[in-house]
Amino acid sequence: MAAWIIIVGCVFHAVLWKSTRWPTLLSIPLTLFVLLVWKVLLWPFVFSPLRRLPEPKGGHLLTGHTHLVPNERSGMPHDEWINEIPDVPLVRYRMRWNKEVVFVTSAPTLAEVLVQKNYEFSKPASLRRGLGRILGVGLIVAEGQEHKTQRKLLMPAFSHRHVKNLYPVFWEQACRLVEVLEEETGKTGQATLDITDWLARATLDILGVAGLGEAFDTLHHPDHEICTAYRGVFEQRRPAGRIALLLMMARHVLSPVLPQRDPISVATETLTGVARRLIANKTRQTGASASGGKDIISVALSSGQFTDRMLENHLLTFLAAGHETTATTLTWAVYALCLYPKVQERLREELRQSLPMQDSAVTAESLDTLPYLQAVCNEVLRVYPPAGLTRRIAVRDTLVQGQFIPAGTELAIVLRATNLSTRLWGADAREFRPERWLKTPSGGGSTSNYAFMTFLHGPRSCIGQGFARGEFACLLAALVRAFTIELAEDGPIVIETGLTSRPRGGLKVRLTHV
Repeated sequence: MAAWIIIVGCVFHAVLWKSTRWPTLLSIPLTLFVLLVWKVLLWPFVFSPLRRLPEPKGGHLLTGHTHLVPNERSGMPHDEWINEIPDVPLVRYRMRWNKEVVFVTSAPTLAEVLVQKNYEFSKPASLRRGLGRILGVGLIVAEGQEHKTQRKLLMPAFSHRHVKNLYPVFWEQACRLVEVLEEETGKTGQATLDITDWLARATLDILGVAGLGEAFDTLHHPDHEICTAYRGVFEQRRPAGRIALLLMMARHVLSPVLPQRDPISVATETLTGVARRLIANKTRQTGASASGGKDIISVALSSGQFTDRMLENHLLTFLAAGHETTATTLTWAVYALCLYPKVQERLREELRQSLPMQDSAVTAESLDTLPYLQAVCNEVLRVYPPAGLTRRIAVRDTLVQGQFIPAGTELAIVLRATNLSTRLWGADAREFRPERWLKTPSGGGSTSNYAFMTFLHGPRSCIGQGFARGEFACLLAALVRAFTIELAEDGPIVIETGLTSRPRGGLKVRLTHV
């Protein structure tokens, strides 16, 4: 309908131009005014098939719920809305200019969108473009048949048994982190530091050794090119002030047609160079077939289905998404253990009783059989998912739970909200309570398989979740076994969002060797 308004406006403008030119000065703003009224008032309140969906309280007539959602990607205040609004499958909220967003709130609806009709929804083009600059056009960005093919070819690299066999490597790298931090504590046995940067480097080193066959050793070399590049990506700040914000929006709109030399572009060039070097090294070591290896490069090479450019994209995805999400999860785990010292003490007691000395080998079986470690890891992933929200766009007209969804409608899949839903987890859903996983380790006492959304579900679920869980458990176990951890600064944590949702400015803690 908006397109018809523009067409009619253009015809009206042309007719007036032929008869007399001065009225055209009125026709252009008149057309824009009519279009604005249509988009902001008539469509969302009179004509939209979504207009009868329930909405959160506090929406304004013209600006919708924008003022309530200062940081949409964090998944807040969706985590409150899901418990305030009656048990319904879909909720509508309105963003700037009353743009409609459909918030998916029930387990059956999540199943329909993510599994049964998965390929009827895709990531928004702007999101794919933004992610593609950081992750390359790999598995996370790919859609449709391309995604199906890529996932099938990459699955062997993330098989259950292969990941379990990597646990000794995870543990070895986790012990190296402990050794470096012990050096920081020195003779006093205590140090205050920003744990976020250390965890990011540790996860990078694990990915290098266990996933790519390359020892980055960023724990000892913080100025390694890959560290510097990722700092340029993940330490970007949202511009302050209206003029700066407008300039950022203008650059975003023009990004497809203008050359870009911002910090992200520079960093991506460096990371692409690293990916090319890794591919060349692996090819020289194992030959073009790479039939003997099971890391991501070897598996991709052995399939014979990937061009060099496609391989670069997959490595960029694996490096960025793999290390940043796990490092963020570990940061929130440290934060939670500082808030709940009794949980930290109980976990340390289990670890010191069950795990060997730091320099001994650890297997998947030895970690998987530690119930409280697994409970803490699951509860951290539930309460503090590294990504709070992801979006989907309906690629065609469709029905969801009987509700007509027009093509182009944006859906919000809010991981944080579902993970904290009282309908799915009970009255204590918002509490950090690892004990819920001791009684029912497989589901934590939830009422649905879709209650735990941290890794999503269906064909678009995280292909590397087994790898992520393994390195998360090893790093957390080694850290808690060796140190007591306390917050070094008081005050609330401010969440900033980029690829993940993490504490702004890092997390300063005080480590004491035990």
